[in-house]
Amino acid sequence: MKKFKKMSAFMLAVVMALAMSITAFAQTAALNPADKDNATITINNAAKGETYYIYKLFDATVGEDGQIAYQCPDAIPEGLTSFFTKDAKNNVIPNDSILVKDADGKVTGTNMTEELKTALEAWAKSATVINSAVSDGSALEFTGLPYGYYVMTTTHKSDADENGEVKSAITVTSTQPKAEIFDKNTNKPGAVKETENGSYSIGDTVKYTATFDTTNYIGEGKDAKQIVEYVISDTLPEFLSNPNVTKISIGKGENKVEYTVDGETPQFDAEKKITIPWAEKDAEGKYTNTSLYAQGDQIVVEYEAVLTSTTNIGAANKNTIKIEAIDKDGNQPWSEEWEDSAEITTYAAAIKKVDDAGNALAGAVFTIAGLTVEAVEGEPGVYRVVSYDPDSTTPSAEMTTDENGKLYIIGLAEDVSLIVTEVKAPDGYNKLTETKTLSSQVLSKEIYETSGERHYDEDGNLVSETSTSVSSKEVEKNLSDLDEGALEIVNNQGTLLPSTGGIGTTIFYIIGGILVIGAGIILVVKKRASNE
Repeated sequence: MKKFKKMSAFMLAVVMALAMSITAFAQTAALNPADKDNATITINNAAKGETYYIYKLFDATVGEDGQIAYQCPDAIPEGLTSFFTKDAKNNVIPNDSILVKDADGKVTGTNMTEELKTALEAWAKSATVINSAVSDGSALEFTGLPYGYYVMTTTHKSDADENGEVKSAITVTSTQPKAEIFDKNTNKPGAVKETENGSYSIGDTVKYTATFDTTNYIGEGKDAKQIVEYVISDTLPEFLSNPNVTKISIGKGENKVEYTVDGETPQFDAEKKITIPWAEKDAEGKYTNTSLYAQGDQIVVEYEAVLTSTTNIGAANKNTIKIEAIDKDGNQPWSEEWEDSAEITTYAAAIKKVDDAGNALAGAVFTIAGLTVEAVEGEPGVYRVVSYDPDSTTPSAEMTTDENGKLYIIGLAEDVSLIVTEVKAPDGYNKLTETKTLSSQVLSKEIYETSGERHYDEDGNLVSETSTSVSSKEVEKNLSDLDEGALEIVNNQGTLLPSTGGIGTTIFYIIGGILVIGAGIILVVKKRASNE
Protein backbone atom coordinates (compact mmCIF):
# COMPACT_ATOMS: atom_id res chain seq x y z
CA MET A 1 0.00 0.00 0.00
CA LYS A 2 2.85 2.38 0.87
CA LYS A 3 4.49 1.64 -2.49
CA PHE A 4 1.18 2.33 -4.24
CA LYS A 5 0.80 5.65 -2.42
CA LYS A 6 4.35 6.63 -3.31
CA MET A 7 3.78 5.70 -6.93
CA SER A 8 0.51 7.65 -7.03
CA ALA A 9 2.17 10.68 -5.49
CA PHE A 10 4.98 10.46 -8.02
CA MET A 11 2.57 10.21 -10.96
CA LEU A 12 0.54 13.14 -9.60
CA ALA A 13 3.69 15.21 -9.34
CA VAL A 14 4.62 14.37 -12.93
CA VAL A 15 1.17 15.34 -14.17
CA MET A 16 1.26 18.61 -12.24
CA ALA A 17 4.74 19.38 -13.51
CA LEU A 18 3.66 18.80 -17.09
CA ALA A 19 0.55 20.90 -16.61
CA MET A 20 2.51 23.75 -15.08
CA SER A 21 5.17 23.64 -17.75
CA ILE A 22 2.85 23.77 -20.74
CA THR A 23 4.53 26.95 -21.92
CA ALA A 24 7.75 24.94 -22.16
CA PHE A 25 6.36 23.55 -25.42
CA ALA A 26 6.51 27.05 -26.85
CA GLN A 27 9.45 28.13 -28.99
CA THR A 28 12.33 29.47 -26.85
CA ALA A 29 15.18 31.75 -27.87
CA ALA A 30 17.67 32.01 -24.98
CA LEU A 31 20.18 34.83 -24.67
CA ASN A 32 23.70 33.39 -24.64
CA PRO A 33 25.18 33.91 -22.17
CA ALA A 34 22.09 34.41 -20.07
CA ASP A 35 21.94 37.50 -17.88
CA LYS A 36 21.63 37.14 -14.11
CA ASP A 37 18.24 38.91 -14.19
CA ASN A 38 16.89 36.12 -16.44
CA ALA A 39 14.01 38.31 -17.62
CA THR A 40 11.71 37.05 -20.39
CA ILE A 41 9.68 38.50 -23.24
CA THR A 42 6.96 36.23 -24.63
CA ILE A 43 5.22 36.90 -27.93
CA ASN A 44 1.94 35.03 -27.57
CA ASN A 45 0.72 35.30 -31.15
CA ALA A 46 3.99 35.17 -33.05
CA ALA A 47 3.43 34.82 -36.79
CA LYS A 48 4.92 31.74 -38.42
CA GLY A 49 7.88 32.45 -40.67
CA GLU A 50 8.45 35.99 -39.40
CA THR A 51 11.75 37.05 -37.81
CA TYR A 52 11.47 38.89 -34.48
CA TYR A 53 14.25 41.22 -33.25
CA ILE A 54 14.59 42.70 -29.76
CA TYR A 55 16.64 45.76 -28.81
CA LYS A 56 17.33 47.12 -25.31
CA LEU A 57 16.94 50.91 -25.19
CA PHE A 58 17.37 51.52 -21.42
CA ASP A 59 18.61 49.50 -18.48
CA ALA A 60 16.22 48.88 -15.58
CA THR A 61 16.12 47.88 -11.95
CA VAL A 62 13.10 46.11 -10.48
CA GLY A 63 12.01 46.29 -6.83
CA GLU A 64 10.49 43.50 -4.78
CA ASP A 65 6.96 44.76 -5.44
CA GLY A 66 7.52 45.13 -9.17
CA GLN A 67 8.37 48.80 -9.22
CA ILE A 68 10.77 49.64 -12.04
CA ALA A 69 13.29 52.44 -12.70
CA TYR A 70 15.19 53.12 -15.93
CA GLN A 71 18.78 54.21 -16.42
CA CYS A 72 20.74 55.34 -19.43
CA PRO A 73 24.48 55.31 -18.70
CA ASP A 74 25.25 56.71 -22.15
CA ALA A 75 23.74 59.71 -23.91
CA ILE A 76 20.09 59.62 -24.85
CA PRO A 77 20.11 58.39 -28.48
CA GLU A 78 19.84 61.04 -31.16
CA GLY A 79 16.25 61.30 -32.35
CA LEU A 80 14.82 60.45 -28.91
CA THR A 81 15.91 63.55 -27.00
CA SER A 82 12.55 65.25 -27.52
CA PHE A 83 10.93 62.37 -25.62
CA PHE A 84 13.48 61.45 -22.92
CA THR A 85 16.11 63.20 -20.80
CA LYS A 86 18.24 61.94 -17.90
CA ASP A 87 19.42 63.37 -14.59
CA ALA A 88 22.87 63.42 -13.04
CA LYS A 89 22.47 59.82 -11.82
CA ASN A 90 21.51 58.59 -15.31
CA ASN A 91 17.84 58.11 -14.39
CA VAL A 92 15.64 58.38 -17.50
CA ILE A 93 12.97 61.09 -17.28
CA PRO A 94 10.12 61.37 -19.82
CA ASN A 95 9.62 64.78 -21.41
CA ASP A 96 6.34 66.70 -21.51
CA SER A 97 5.74 65.52 -25.09
CA ILE A 98 4.75 62.07 -23.80
CA LEU A 99 3.52 62.83 -20.28
CA VAL A 100 -0.13 62.33 -19.36
CA LYS A 101 -1.49 64.77 -16.75
CA ASP A 102 -4.78 65.15 -14.93
CA ALA A 103 -6.84 68.33 -14.65
CA ASP A 104 -4.62 69.54 -11.76
CA GLY A 105 -1.47 69.07 -13.80
CA LYS A 106 -0.38 65.97 -11.89
CA VAL A 107 1.50 63.38 -13.97
CA THR A 108 -0.53 60.17 -14.19
CA GLY A 109 1.44 58.28 -16.81
CA THR A 110 3.07 58.41 -20.21
CA ASN A 111 1.66 58.10 -23.70
CA MET A 112 3.05 56.11 -26.65
CA THR A 113 2.51 58.78 -29.27
CA GLU A 114 2.80 58.19 -32.99
CA GLU A 115 5.80 60.50 -33.04
CA LEU A 116 7.56 58.43 -30.37
CA LYS A 117 6.76 55.19 -32.16
CA THR A 118 8.19 56.56 -35.40
CA ALA A 119 11.32 57.71 -33.58
CA LEU A 120 11.78 54.31 -31.90
CA GLU A 121 11.38 52.55 -35.23
CA ALA A 122 14.06 54.78 -36.74
CA TRP A 123 16.34 54.16 -33.74
CA ALA A 124 15.96 50.37 -34.05
CA LYS A 125 17.24 50.42 -37.63
CA SER A 126 20.75 51.27 -36.40
CA ALA A 127 20.59 49.74 -32.89
CA THR A 128 22.26 46.55 -31.72
CA VAL A 129 20.05 43.42 -31.82
CA ILE A 130 20.01 41.70 -28.40
CA ASN A 131 18.39 38.53 -29.72
CA SER A 132 16.32 37.34 -32.69
CA ALA A 133 14.41 34.28 -33.82
CA VAL A 134 12.30 33.05 -36.71
CA SER A 135 8.87 32.05 -35.42
CA ASP A 136 7.64 28.50 -35.94
CA GLY A 137 4.07 29.69 -35.38
CA SER A 138 3.85 28.92 -31.66
CA ALA A 139 4.36 31.34 -28.75
CA LEU A 140 7.89 32.74 -28.97
CA GLU A 141 9.78 33.26 -25.69
CA PHE A 142 13.04 35.21 -25.38
CA THR A 143 14.76 34.21 -22.12
CA GLY A 144 17.88 35.12 -20.14
CA LEU A 145 17.45 38.85 -20.71
CA PRO A 146 18.60 41.68 -18.43
CA TYR A 147 15.90 43.94 -17.03
CA GLY A 148 15.24 46.80 -19.38
CA TYR A 149 13.04 48.85 -21.68
CA TYR A 150 12.81 46.97 -24.97
CA VAL A 151 11.80 47.63 -28.55
CA MET A 152 10.73 44.70 -30.71
CA THR A 153 10.41 44.72 -34.50
CA THR A 154 9.51 42.03 -36.99
CA THR A 155 9.78 41.42 -40.70
CA HIS A 156 5.99 41.37 -40.77
CA LYS A 157 4.48 44.39 -42.51
CA SER A 158 0.95 45.59 -41.86
CA ASP A 159 -1.64 46.18 -44.55
CA ALA A 160 -1.32 49.52 -46.27
CA ASP A 161 -3.34 52.29 -44.69
CA GLU A 162 -5.74 54.57 -46.58
CA ASN A 163 -2.78 56.53 -47.92
CA GLY A 164 -1.19 53.37 -49.30
CA GLU A 165 1.60 53.39 -46.69
CA VAL A 166 2.76 50.03 -45.31
CA LYS A 167 3.77 50.14 -41.64
CA SER A 168 6.41 48.11 -39.84
CA ALA A 169 5.23 46.15 -36.80
CA ILE A 170 6.88 47.59 -33.68
CA THR A 171 6.19 46.89 -30.01
CA VAL A 172 7.68 48.43 -26.85
CA THR A 173 7.69 46.75 -23.43
CA SER A 174 9.49 46.52 -20.09
CA THR A 175 10.72 43.37 -18.36
CA GLN A 176 9.83 43.24 -14.66
CA PRO A 177 10.86 40.41 -14.77
CA LYS A 178 8.48 39.05 -17.41
CA ALA A 179 6.74 40.77 -20.28
CA GLU A 180 4.05 39.55 -22.66
CA ILE A 181 3.69 40.94 -26.14
CA PHE A 182 0.90 40.49 -28.64
CA ASP A 183 2.17 41.10 -32.15
CA LYS A 184 0.22 43.67 -34.16
CA ASN A 185 -1.02 41.26 -36.82
CA THR A 186 -2.92 43.86 -38.78
CA ASN A 187 -3.19 42.04 -42.09
CA LYS A 188 -6.76 41.23 -43.02
CA PRO A 189 -8.03 38.57 -45.39
CA GLY A 190 -9.10 39.54 -48.89
CA ALA A 191 -10.38 37.94 -52.08
CA VAL A 192 -9.75 38.55 -55.78
CA LYS A 193 -11.39 36.41 -58.45
CA GLU A 194 -10.52 36.37 -62.15
CA THR A 195 -11.41 34.42 -65.28
CA GLU A 196 -8.91 33.36 -67.92
CA ASN A 197 -10.88 35.05 -70.71
CA GLY A 198 -13.32 37.91 -70.80
CA SER A 199 -16.16 35.85 -72.28
CA TYR A 200 -17.12 32.28 -73.15
CA SER A 201 -19.55 30.44 -75.38
CA ILE A 202 -22.00 28.03 -73.83
CA GLY A 203 -20.31 24.64 -73.60
CA ASP A 204 -16.87 26.17 -73.03
CA THR A 205 -14.80 25.37 -69.97
CA VAL A 206 -14.54 28.52 -67.85
CA LYS A 207 -11.27 28.78 -65.93
CA TYR A 208 -11.21 30.75 -62.66
CA THR A 209 -8.39 31.84 -60.36
CA ALA A 210 -9.22 33.02 -56.83
CA THR A 211 -6.48 34.62 -54.70
CA PHE A 212 -6.97 35.11 -50.96
CA ASP A 213 -4.85 37.13 -48.51
CA THR A 214 -4.62 35.59 -45.04
CA THR A 215 -3.53 36.35 -41.50
CA ASN A 216 -2.64 34.01 -38.62
CA TYR A 217 -4.33 36.16 -35.98
CA ILE A 218 -7.19 38.62 -36.10
CA GLY A 219 -7.45 41.37 -33.53
CA GLU A 220 -4.92 42.76 -31.10
CA GLY A 221 -3.60 42.27 -27.60
CA LYS A 222 -5.23 39.65 -25.43
CA ASP A 223 -8.31 39.80 -27.63
CA ALA A 224 -6.41 38.50 -30.65
CA LYS A 225 -7.90 35.29 -32.03
CA GLN A 226 -5.79 32.63 -33.71
CA ILE A 227 -7.09 31.46 -37.06
CA VAL A 228 -7.19 27.67 -37.22
CA GLU A 229 -9.17 27.21 -40.45
CA TYR A 230 -10.03 29.07 -43.60
CA VAL A 231 -13.27 28.11 -45.34
CA ILE A 232 -13.56 28.95 -49.04
CA SER A 233 -16.96 28.74 -50.71
CA ASP A 234 -18.28 29.48 -54.17
CA THR A 235 -21.86 30.05 -55.27
CA LEU A 236 -21.32 27.73 -58.29
CA PRO A 237 -24.68 28.72 -59.79
CA GLU A 238 -26.74 26.62 -62.18
CA PHE A 239 -25.08 28.03 -65.28
CA LEU A 240 -21.84 26.27 -64.24
CA SER A 241 -21.62 22.48 -64.36
CA ASN A 242 -18.97 19.89 -63.49
CA PRO A 243 -16.80 22.15 -61.27
CA ASN A 244 -13.26 20.86 -60.88
CA VAL A 245 -10.52 22.29 -58.66
CA THR A 246 -7.28 21.81 -60.57
CA LYS A 247 -4.80 23.28 -58.05
CA ILE A 248 -4.56 24.89 -54.62
CA SER A 249 -1.33 26.59 -53.58
CA ILE A 250 -0.38 28.35 -50.35
CA GLY A 251 2.47 30.78 -49.77
CA LYS A 252 4.27 33.50 -51.67
CA GLY A 253 7.02 33.46 -54.29
CA GLU A 254 9.54 30.68 -53.91
CA ASN A 255 7.89 29.54 -50.67
CA LYS A 256 4.61 28.66 -52.38
CA VAL A 257 3.61 25.02 -51.93
CA GLU A 258 0.80 22.96 -53.43
CA TYR A 259 -1.92 21.94 -50.97
CA THR A 260 -3.27 18.40 -51.26
CA VAL A 261 -5.03 15.90 -49.00
CA ASP A 262 -3.72 12.33 -49.33
CA GLY A 263 -2.10 13.36 -52.58
CA GLU A 264 -5.33 14.68 -54.10
CA THR A 265 -6.48 18.24 -54.73
CA PRO A 266 -9.52 18.96 -52.51
CA GLN A 267 -12.80 19.63 -54.32
CA PHE A 268 -15.83 21.72 -53.37
CA ASP A 269 -18.04 19.60 -51.11
CA ALA A 270 -21.83 19.25 -51.18
CA GLU A 271 -22.11 22.69 -49.56
CA LYS A 272 -19.78 24.12 -52.23
CA LYS A 273 -17.00 24.65 -49.66
CA ILE A 274 -13.32 23.81 -49.19
CA THR A 275 -11.85 23.88 -45.67
CA ILE A 276 -8.10 24.45 -45.25
CA PRO A 277 -6.54 23.81 -41.79
CA TRP A 278 -4.37 26.73 -40.67
CA ALA A 279 -2.96 25.44 -37.34
CA GLU A 280 -1.39 22.20 -36.18
CA LYS A 281 -3.40 19.59 -34.28
CA ASP A 282 -2.34 17.57 -31.26
CA ALA A 283 -2.70 13.82 -30.76
CA GLU A 284 -6.35 14.29 -29.79
CA GLY A 285 -7.12 16.22 -32.97
CA LYS A 286 -7.40 19.59 -31.25
CA TYR A 287 -5.85 22.68 -32.76
CA THR A 288 -2.68 23.95 -31.06
CA ASN A 289 -1.20 27.45 -30.89
CA THR A 290 1.17 26.69 -33.76
CA SER A 291 0.23 28.06 -37.17
CA LEU A 292 0.93 25.95 -40.24
CA TYR A 293 1.69 28.82 -42.59
CA ALA A 294 3.54 32.11 -42.53
CA GLN A 295 1.85 35.38 -41.69
CA GLY A 296 0.38 36.93 -44.82
CA ASP A 297 0.63 33.81 -46.98
CA GLN A 298 -1.77 33.68 -49.91
CA ILE A 299 -4.16 30.92 -50.88
CA VAL A 300 -4.61 30.52 -54.64
CA VAL A 301 -7.42 28.28 -55.89
CA GLU A 302 -7.56 27.38 -59.58
CA TYR A 303 -10.74 25.74 -60.77
CA GLU A 304 -12.90 25.30 -63.84
CA ALA A 305 -16.50 24.57 -64.83
CA VAL A 306 -18.53 24.18 -68.00
CA LEU A 307 -20.83 27.05 -69.02
CA THR A 308 -24.27 25.52 -69.54
CA SER A 309 -27.31 26.42 -71.63
CA THR A 310 -29.20 27.48 -68.47
CA THR A 311 -27.68 30.92 -69.07
CA ASN A 312 -30.68 33.11 -69.86
CA ILE A 313 -30.94 36.14 -72.10
CA GLY A 314 -30.05 39.20 -70.03
CA ALA A 315 -29.14 37.07 -66.97
CA ALA A 316 -26.61 38.42 -64.45
CA ASN A 317 -24.54 35.21 -64.52
CA LYS A 318 -22.88 36.29 -61.28
CA ASN A 319 -20.42 33.88 -59.71
CA THR A 320 -19.07 34.77 -56.25
CA ILE A 321 -16.31 33.23 -54.15
CA LYS A 322 -15.59 34.11 -50.51
CA ILE A 323 -13.30 33.24 -47.62
CA GLU A 324 -14.18 32.95 -43.92
CA ALA A 325 -11.71 32.88 -41.00
CA ILE A 326 -12.48 30.41 -38.19
CA ASP A 327 -10.99 30.48 -34.66
CA LYS A 328 -10.52 27.66 -32.12
CA ASP A 329 -14.07 28.02 -30.85
CA GLY A 330 -15.43 27.46 -34.33
CA ASN A 331 -16.49 31.08 -34.59
CA GLN A 332 -15.67 33.83 -37.03
CA PRO A 333 -13.59 36.42 -35.13
CA TRP A 334 -14.97 38.97 -37.54
CA SER A 335 -18.54 38.81 -38.73
CA GLU A 336 -17.19 39.98 -42.06
CA GLU A 337 -16.65 37.71 -45.05
CA TRP A 338 -14.31 38.61 -47.89
CA GLU A 339 -15.62 37.95 -51.35
CA ASP A 340 -15.22 38.81 -55.00
CA SER A 341 -17.30 38.09 -58.10
CA ALA A 342 -16.15 37.23 -61.60
CA GLU A 343 -17.59 39.11 -64.53
CA ILE A 344 -19.64 37.01 -66.94
CA THR A 345 -20.52 38.54 -70.31
CA THR A 346 -23.27 37.16 -72.56
CA TYR A 347 -23.12 37.61 -76.33
CA ALA A 348 -25.42 36.79 -79.23
CA ALA A 349 -25.48 36.96 -83.03
CA ALA A 350 -28.25 37.95 -85.42
CA ILE A 351 -29.06 37.30 -89.08
CA LYS A 352 -31.57 39.37 -91.07
CA LYS A 353 -32.91 37.85 -94.31
CA VAL A 354 -34.27 40.29 -96.91
CA ASP A 355 -34.98 40.54 -100.64
CA ASP A 356 -33.31 43.05 -102.96
CA ALA A 357 -35.92 45.65 -101.95
CA GLY A 358 -35.16 45.19 -98.22
CA ASN A 359 -38.34 43.25 -97.44
CA ALA A 360 -38.09 40.56 -94.75
CA LEU A 361 -38.01 36.95 -95.94
CA ALA A 362 -39.24 34.16 -93.68
CA GLY A 363 -38.30 30.52 -94.08
CA ALA A 364 -34.63 30.81 -95.03
CA VAL A 365 -32.62 27.92 -93.56
CA PHE A 366 -28.98 28.16 -92.43
CA THR A 367 -26.27 26.03 -90.80
CA ILE A 368 -23.07 27.15 -89.05
CA ALA A 369 -19.86 25.13 -88.97
CA GLY A 370 -18.74 23.77 -85.57
CA LEU A 371 -21.85 24.93 -83.76
CA THR A 372 -24.28 22.79 -81.76
CA VAL A 373 -27.56 24.57 -81.05
CA GLU A 374 -31.01 23.97 -79.65
CA ALA A 375 -34.19 25.86 -80.48
CA VAL A 376 -35.54 28.05 -77.66
CA GLU A 377 -39.04 26.81 -76.94
CA GLY A 378 -41.76 29.34 -77.70
CA GLU A 379 -39.38 31.75 -79.44
CA PRO A 380 -39.32 31.16 -83.23
CA GLY A 381 -36.02 32.04 -84.83
CA VAL A 382 -34.11 31.96 -81.51
CA TYR A 383 -31.46 29.29 -80.95
CA ARG A 384 -29.29 28.67 -77.88
CA VAL A 385 -25.70 27.46 -78.16
CA VAL A 386 -24.97 24.04 -76.67
CA SER A 387 -21.31 24.00 -77.68
CA TYR A 388 -18.98 25.54 -80.20
CA ASP A 389 -15.81 24.11 -81.71
CA PRO A 390 -14.09 26.72 -83.92
CA ASP A 391 -11.89 24.00 -85.47
CA SER A 392 -14.81 21.85 -86.60
CA THR A 393 -16.36 21.95 -90.09
CA THR A 394 -19.38 19.88 -89.11
CA PRO A 395 -22.56 21.87 -89.84
CA SER A 396 -25.01 22.69 -87.07
CA ALA A 397 -28.65 21.69 -87.02
CA GLU A 398 -30.74 23.71 -89.46
CA MET A 399 -31.91 27.12 -88.21
CA THR A 400 -34.85 28.91 -89.83
CA THR A 401 -35.60 32.65 -89.97
CA ASP A 402 -38.87 33.74 -88.32
CA GLU A 403 -41.77 35.56 -89.97
CA ASN A 404 -39.78 38.80 -89.78
CA GLY A 405 -36.81 37.25 -91.56
CA LYS A 406 -34.73 37.20 -88.35
CA LEU A 407 -32.62 34.52 -86.71
CA TYR A 408 -30.85 34.88 -83.33
CA ILE A 409 -28.12 32.75 -81.75
CA ILE A 410 -27.51 33.32 -78.01
CA GLY A 411 -24.71 32.13 -75.73
CA LEU A 412 -21.61 33.09 -77.71
CA ALA A 413 -18.24 34.42 -76.70
CA GLU A 414 -17.29 37.91 -77.78
CA ASP A 415 -14.60 37.10 -80.32
CA VAL A 416 -16.19 34.22 -82.27
CA SER A 417 -16.35 34.31 -86.08
CA LEU A 418 -19.04 31.99 -87.43
CA ILE A 419 -19.16 30.60 -90.99
CA VAL A 420 -22.77 30.67 -92.23
CA THR A 421 -24.11 28.54 -95.07
CA GLU A 422 -27.60 28.91 -96.55
CA VAL A 423 -29.04 25.46 -97.22
CA LYS A 424 -32.52 26.54 -98.32
CA ALA A 425 -33.79 29.84 -99.70
CA PRO A 426 -37.39 31.03 -99.36
CA ASP A 427 -39.65 29.82 -102.14
CA GLY A 428 -39.19 31.86 -105.30
CA TYR A 429 -35.66 33.05 -104.36
CA ASN A 430 -32.21 31.86 -105.27
CA LYS A 431 -30.04 30.20 -102.59
CA LEU A 432 -26.68 31.79 -101.82
CA THR A 433 -23.71 30.08 -103.45
CA GLU A 434 -21.08 31.50 -101.06
CA THR A 435 -20.70 31.43 -97.25
CA LYS A 436 -21.01 34.46 -94.98
CA THR A 437 -19.13 35.40 -91.78
CA LEU A 438 -21.21 36.19 -88.67
CA SER A 439 -19.85 38.02 -85.58
CA SER A 440 -21.33 38.20 -82.08
CA GLN A 441 -22.73 41.24 -80.25
CA VAL A 442 -23.03 41.96 -76.53
CA LEU A 443 -26.37 41.14 -74.90
CA SER A 444 -25.73 41.87 -71.24
CA LYS A 445 -22.80 42.76 -69.05
CA GLU A 446 -22.37 43.17 -65.30
CA ILE A 447 -19.34 44.43 -63.40
CA TYR A 448 -19.16 43.59 -59.68
CA GLU A 449 -17.10 45.25 -56.98
CA THR A 450 -15.61 43.55 -53.92
CA SER A 451 -17.47 44.20 -50.68
CA GLY A 452 -16.18 44.54 -47.12
CA GLU A 453 -13.59 47.12 -46.12
CA ARG A 454 -11.80 47.73 -42.83
CA HIS A 455 -9.00 50.17 -42.16
CA TYR A 456 -6.51 49.95 -39.28
CA ASP A 457 -3.84 52.21 -37.91
CA GLU A 458 -0.26 51.03 -37.45
CA ASP A 459 -1.18 49.70 -33.99
CA GLY A 460 -3.79 47.41 -35.47
CA ASN A 461 -6.68 49.48 -34.12
CA LEU A 462 -9.85 49.58 -36.20
CA VAL A 463 -10.32 53.20 -37.27
CA SER A 464 -12.99 52.92 -39.96
CA GLU A 465 -15.32 50.34 -41.35
CA THR A 466 -17.74 50.06 -44.23
CA SER A 467 -20.30 47.35 -44.75
CA THR A 468 -21.47 48.26 -48.22
CA SER A 469 -23.14 45.43 -50.07
CA VAL A 470 -21.95 44.26 -53.46
CA SER A 471 -22.72 46.91 -56.08
CA SER A 472 -23.00 46.41 -59.81
CA LYS A 473 -23.22 48.36 -63.03
CA GLU A 474 -25.35 46.72 -65.70
CA VAL A 475 -25.95 47.22 -69.41
CA GLU A 476 -28.70 45.13 -71.01
CA LYS A 477 -30.01 44.63 -74.54
CA ASN A 478 -33.03 42.82 -75.92
CA LEU A 479 -32.70 40.62 -78.99
CA SER A 480 -34.34 43.25 -81.15
CA ASP A 481 -31.53 45.65 -80.21
CA LEU A 482 -29.17 43.41 -82.18
CA ASP A 483 -30.94 44.10 -85.48
CA GLU A 484 -28.87 47.16 -86.33
CA GLY A 485 -25.67 45.12 -86.23
CA ALA A 486 -27.21 41.96 -87.71
CA LEU A 487 -25.67 40.18 -90.68
CA GLU A 488 -27.95 41.09 -93.57
CA ILE A 489 -28.27 38.39 -96.24
CA VAL A 490 -30.03 39.31 -99.48
CA ASN A 491 -31.85 36.78 -101.69
CA ASN A 492 -32.82 37.64 -105.26
CA GLN A 493 -35.89 36.35 -107.10
CA GLY A 494 -35.35 33.73 -109.81
CA THR A 495 -34.95 35.05 -113.44
CA LEU A 496 -37.73 34.05 -116.06
CA LEU A 497 -36.32 31.58 -118.58
CA PRO A 498 -37.65 30.37 -122.02
CA SER A 499 -40.23 27.59 -121.77
CA THR A 500 -42.71 25.50 -123.81
CA GLY A 501 -46.51 25.04 -123.38
CA GLY A 502 -49.23 27.70 -122.95
CA ILE A 503 -50.09 29.73 -126.08
CA GLY A 504 -46.59 29.16 -127.52
CA THR A 505 -46.35 29.49 -131.38
CA THR A 506 -50.03 28.78 -132.10
CA ILE A 507 -50.82 32.47 -132.31
CA PHE A 508 -48.30 32.83 -135.08
CA TYR A 509 -49.93 30.02 -137.11
CA ILE A 510 -53.38 31.58 -136.68
CA ILE A 511 -52.20 35.00 -137.78
CA GLY A 512 -50.34 33.48 -140.72
CA GLY A 513 -53.47 31.54 -141.82
CA ILE A 514 -55.60 34.70 -141.66
CA LEU A 515 -53.08 36.55 -143.82
CA VAL A 516 -53.03 33.72 -146.41
CA ILE A 517 -56.85 33.59 -146.58
CA GLY A 518 -56.99 37.40 -146.92
CA ALA A 519 -54.48 37.33 -149.74
CA GLY A 520 -56.56 34.62 -151.57
CA ILE A 521 -59.73 36.69 -151.28
CA ILE A 522 -57.99 39.76 -152.70
CA LEU A 523 -56.63 37.70 -155.62
CA VAL A 524 -60.12 36.30 -156.52
CA VAL A 525 -61.71 39.77 -156.37
CA LYS A 526 -59.08 41.23 -158.71
CA LYS A 527 -59.51 38.35 -161.26
CA ARG A 528 -63.29 38.84 -161.44
CA ALA A 529 -62.85 42.56 -162.00
CA SER A 530 -60.52 42.01 -164.94
CA ASN A 531 -62.99 39.55 -166.69
CA GLU A 532 -65.72 42.08 -166.59
